[in-house]
Amino acid sequence: MHRRQGSFEGLGERLGFGWPRRQSKAGRESRTVWFHGASVGEVQMLALLIRAWQKRHPETELLLTTMTLTGRQTAKRLFPEARVVLLPLDLPGLWILFFRHFRPSCLIVAETELWPNLLHYAGCQDLPVALVNARLSLRSFTNYRFCRFFTRSMFTSPAVVVVQDQISGQRFAELGTSSERIVLSGNLKFDLLPPENSEEQILYQNLFAAEISVVVAGSTHPGEEEMILIAWEKFALQSPEIFKSACLVLAPRHPQRFAEVADFLTSREVDFLCFSSAKEKSSSLTLPKVPSVLLLDTLGDLIYFYRLARFAIIGGTLVPGIGGHNPLEAAVFAKAVVHGPYIANFRDGFGYLDDQGGGLLVSSQGELDELFNRCLRESRYAQDEGLKAAATVYRHRGAVNRTMAFLEQTFGLS
Repeated sequence: MHRRQGSFEGLGERLGFGWPRRQSKAGRESRTVWFHGASVGEVQMLALLIRAWQKRHPETELLLTTMTLTGRQTAKRLFPEARVVLLPLDLPGLWILFFRHFRPSCLIVAETELWPNLLHYAGCQDLPVALVNARLSLRSFTNYRFCRFFTRSMFTSPAVVVVQDQISGQRFAELGTSSERIVLSGNLKFDLLPPENSEEQILYQNLFAAEISVVVAGSTHPGEEEMILIAWEKFALQSPEIFKSACLVLAPRHPQRFAEVADFLTSREVDFLCFSSAKEKSSSLTLPKVPSVLLLDTLGDLIYFYRLARFAIIGGTLVPGIGGHNPLEAAVFAKAVVHGPYIANFRDGFGYLDDQGGGLLVSSQGELDELFNRCLRESRYAQDEGLKAAATVYRHRGAVNRTMAFLEQTFGLS
């Protein structure tokens, strides 16, 4: 925990202390539906399904669990009415306490979060479990198959596995899931919608003047900030007049890296501003000046900056070992999606964008430099690619409705 998040915050929740108490609606016993998503991306994806569930079954009470502090914070922001806690350690005694405290009626898990003791105890309690937006990469499939003697019970436990693609469905079946329990929905993340017009959104819209070209590098990891900054500095040398009215928004993926990236920018003598300081000092969300680089060192704001961008660079794709982050959050705003070759986590999303329009693949520093230059010099090119990206997203919608139908059938709901 300390290595991953830099502290022991949340340890109590993982050990069963400080859980919020149940509050039945209108003074009567209500059904508790338990959703679990590992981190921010999974929680944001589940939000689509949860909203659909609330609309069709408003009498139910929500329980949300996550694996990360940022995921928990996102869940609390999106669903203040729900009980939100970190997932306990996967120990049998803790699950006895957890089930006794929250008394869930069903469990809906995002993608492939499989915990053996949890699934075993859920089976003992006759708690139906559903995996939604499930996928299995080749690497995960190979590892599970190698340990099939130990993992088979996990794959036979879910009452339904709603998969993103047919290949994942075949892999679940080979690992022990009954073919009758595997259904295909498509990717829930294609059902993402831009945030509705709100006062908060209007405030962000006034951050930059219309003539400012904004480039957003979202969810970056070590090594990527340097690559992006090199491309940014080269563009400054090649097109100084355009560069004067441009701003790079740099958004590290993990909060514990905010200070590290700020130190990196300082060492490179970059003209930068921390968004947190501007946000704290100004009630109108205006910048004292437009810096060369705006360090987005706050949580929950990236989605608003995607709307302001000329184009977006998706982090986790330029360096190996990460697998990329969700490109659809930018594409839904009709923004061109620039990405590297390391896209294992969202292969279908990037693949559709690359094949059908809106995805711009770069495989080297030189290609990244050239694309920066073209997208900033040729505004029509970036705009056209952005429109293609939005069209690709809308072309693949519908997974939420299909998933809801499968869940209602599995849980015996009308």
